[in-house]
Amino acid sequence: MRKRLFYSLFLGAVLCMTTACSDDDNGGPGDGGGGNGNVPVTTVEQAQEEIDRVGKALAAKIDVERLKPTISLLEYCENTFFNEDDEVILPDYPNHPDYGWRSLMRTMRLSAQDDIAALASKRAIGDVYEISQLHGKWQWNETTEEWDQISDASMNNSAIYMFKYEGKDCVAELKGSGQEFEFARKDSTGYVYSETIKIPATITGTIKLNGELMIQLTVNTEACDYAGKQYSANATFEATNAGYKVTHSLLDNNSEAAVKSELYSGNERLITMSCSVNGRNLADIDLIESGYFDGNANLKNGILGCNIMDDISLNITADNNNGLVDAFDYDGYYYYYQGDTVGSLESLKEAARVKAQRAVDAANQYVQAAMFFKNSTYSVPLTWQTVHYDYSYPGGYYYSGEWSAEPVLNFENGTTYTFGEYFTVARFQSLIAVYEELFGRFENL
Repeated sequence: MRKRLFYSLFLGAVLCMTTACSDDDNGGPGDGGGGNGNVPVTTVEQAQEEIDRVGKALAAKIDVERLKPTISLLEYCENTFFNEDDEVILPDYPNHPDYGWRSLMRTMRLSAQDDIAALASKRAIGDVYEISQLHGKWQWNETTEEWDQISDASMNNSAIYMFKYEGKDCVAELKGSGQEFEFARKDSTGYVYSETIKIPATITGTIKLNGELMIQLTVNTEACDYAGKQYSANATFEATNAGYKVTHSLLDNNSEAAVKSELYSGNERLITMSCSVNGRNLADIDLIESGYFDGNANLKNGILGCNIMDDISLNITADNNNGLVDAFDYDGYYYYYQGDTVGSLESLKEAARVKAQRAVDAANQYVQAAMFFKNSTYSVPLTWQTVHYDYSYPGGYYYSGEWSAEPVLNFENGTTYTFGEYFTVARFQSLIAVYEELFGRFENL
C-alpha cells in the first residue's frame, strides 16, 4: 500500500522520537493548526498563480554556486577518508581515528544540500555523540592513505583531523563540553545490558580551510534519560561561507513527541517543517525498536505543518481517539489469476475498495487539513477519496491493482483534484523547468 500522508505523520514521528510546535496561534501558515477555519477558499487559477510565484522565489534563494565549495569539500572528505559502507562499526579500541567521521561528513553535506531531514537521523547524531569522546590529533598520510597520530588523547580535549584539500590546509575538529549525560539501558533490577553512551551537553563540529570557517554543526542536549523516557536536544548546521543555516529541535517525553526544522538563507527563513504527536509510550525505545509499538493504542492526536517563505503552508491535524490509525492499517492491493477457482476478480477488487473507503471515511471525519496562501488570505481545504490503480496488462491472464485513500484539493467552484492531477506538467511547466535546472546544478557539483 502507498505511504499514507497522515499515517506517516503519526508513525514517522514516533519512530524518529520527535514532535513539533507551531509558529503562531492564529491558524496561519506554519501554525500546524489544520483545517481552514473561516479563510475563503481559492480558485484553481489563484492557487496555481501563487504556487508558481512562491516556488520560483524559493528556487531563486538557493544559490548553488555559493554552496558548491562547501558540498565539494564534504564530498571530498567522504570519498577520500571512508569506504562505501554506510554502517559504522564501533572500533575495537577507543581512539580509532576514523570512527564516526563518515556520518558527520554525510550529515553536514546533506544539510548543505537543503536536506532538512538529515539532522533528524538518530544514527548520525549518535555517531557524533560517540566521536565527541575521542580526543587526539591526526594527520592524513597521502602516501599510505592512513591517519598518522600526532598526539594522543592526553594532549587534546577534542578530535582533530588535518589534511590537504586542493593544496590548502584543512582542519576538521569535533569536541564535547558541558554537562555529560549517561544514556544507559537497564532492566528492572538495574542491570545495564547495553553499552552506556556518554553525551556531552554541547557538541561542536567544525571544518576550516586555510583558517577560514567553512562549516559548523552544533548539537545541544538538554535531557537524555533512558529510565525517565525523555530526550530533548537541538542542532544547528551552518554553511558559514555560503550563508545557509538549518536548525532542528527534538523533544520526547513519552506522552509528547516533537520535531521542528527550519532552513535559513542569511537571516531569512525559507522553510519551516514541524510535526507533533501526543499519546503513550512515545519514548519507549525498546517497545519501538522491537516492532511491537501499537500505533492505534498509543497515538492520540497529531499535527503536521510545512511553511514556505511565510506565503504557502500545509497544515494537518489528526485525531486518533476513534481509531484513525487502525483504519489506515490496511493493504489495498489485490491480485487475481484467471485460472483461480476461489473467488473472483470483482470480489477481490471490491474487498480492497471497502478497506480504502473505511480509511477515507475515517480521514474525512477525524482529519482537518488545508493549504493556505498569502499569509492565510485564502485556502484550499483537503479531503480524502478512494483512488483506483489498475496494474493489469490488456489480454493477460494476471490481474492486479490497488485501492488507495488519497488527499484531494477542494477549490472554490467545487472541483477537486488529487495532487497528481493538479500538479501536472501542463499546469506548472515553467515551475518544473526551474526546479529541474536547480536539481541539475546540484547533480553537477
